[in-house]
Amino acid sequence: MTKRTQTRSDAFETPARPTVAALAVALAALALLGAGASLAAAQPDDPAVSVTDAELSQSDTATVDVVLTSAPDGLAGYNLELTVDDPDVARIESASYPDRFDLTTDPEIGESGETVVLEAADMGSTVDAGATDVTLATVEIAGDAPGEAELTVDPQQVDDNEGDRLRPASRAGTLTVTGSGAASGTESAESSSAGPVEELAGSGDGPSLGVVVLLGALAAVGALSAVAVARRRS
Repeated sequence: MTKRTQTRSDAFETPARPTVAALAVALAALALLGAGASLAAAQPDDPAVSVTDAELSQSDTATVDVVLTSAPDGLAGYNLELTVDDPDVARIESASYPDRFDLTTDPEIGESGETVVLEAADMGSTVDAGATDVTLATVEIAGDAPGEAELTVDPQQVDDNEGDRLRPASRAGTLTVTGSGAASGTESAESSSAGPVEELAGSGDGPSLGVVVLLGALAAVGALSAVAVARRRS
């Protein structure tokens, strides 16, 4: 009897130990996840140099902005290089700086308009710590052929007001060049140029539907007139 009672006791107590351990591990994991989520929520968005998208017609121009999404410690100056990955579709025509940058260098555009180097300094400290969406430059793009190309940016050097090097991410812009569309517009105008007289007269050798309906109506009027005259005579 003693052995049977002891055996049953062991059978009930043994599973309880791993169950308690599993609960402890689960609670610890939940605590770590909660702490990680709090840290992730507390971190600000990482700075990035972004290029806006543009859509333009062939043989036309459009402008895009080069933007620093955030400047946690302000902005002292920068040196950037932009590149069009398909210069057969679009090319860089010119570039300019906002007035807030006191010291700038002339934009250095490559011979084929594939690249441009931009460099400027904020001598007046107009970009304060915590600033967002700071426009660094405006670039004019010319469309050469229908298609799509990317305008990538390489932030070679970006310094904050503390004298430290800022290492922002890079976000390319999409350049979409469309055709002129003159041919399709001309074709539509020609197809809809027929007036009411031409539609009534129709085209080809046979009479149009409008002529047939008109002749049928005249025949019906003539038949009704004949019936009325016959009734009067009778």
